[in-house]
Amino acid sequence: MVKINDPLPYYDRVAYTVQLEGIKVNSKILPVPKTVFQPDHTGAGQTMVDSGTQFTFLLGPAYTALRTEFLAQTRRVLRVLNDPNYVFQGAMDLCYLIDSTRTVPPPGLPSVTLMFRGAEFSVSGEKLLYRVPGSLRGRDSVWCFTFGNSELLGIEAFVIGHHHQQNVWMEYDLAGSRIGIAEVKCDDAGRQLGLHD
Repeated sequence: MVKINDPLPYYDRVAYTVQLEGIKVNSKILPVPKTVFQPDHTGAGQTMVDSGTQFTFLLGPAYTALRTEFLAQTRRVLRVLNDPNYVFQGAMDLCYLIDSTRTVPPPGLPSVTLMFRGAEFSVSGEKLLYRVPGSLRGRDSVWCFTFGNSELLGIEAFVIGHHHQQNVWMEYDLAGSRIGIAEVKCDDAGRQLGLHD
């Protein structure tokens, strides 16, 4: 299990807060100033792990850098939906057109890694794109990047949503103010724990 050992900076007592230090796409660390990841005295800019939020949202400067690099690394793999008026769930403005017969994104997508003190959390494959239900353009379905701009939602925080927590064992040590993260296949773990027939 990968652990984040530093005490959590609890700005918000109802949220699990971690210290995000950087983001990379494949092995390329994004050129985001460290100050972007530092919360201010009110807690604005903090990074929260939230199982009640579907997707992951980043503050504007970090999101812009991620969006730019993801576009650059996928330009030969994915076709961008060129509709400036299409923004999924109010904050996800990077969407693609993928043949509607596909049920999963195409192979060859770069991973996105959130870098914390003492740990890294990688998002890859099917977790990177979400097929928007009922959204078709001709023979193509609309799929959106599962990271959005939190500032478009009026939130001054980084939020790691439950879509990226799927098949991840999240351990919350409230007494020690720590979070443990480990990748796991939930179906296999459920069977081993006797939770499935």
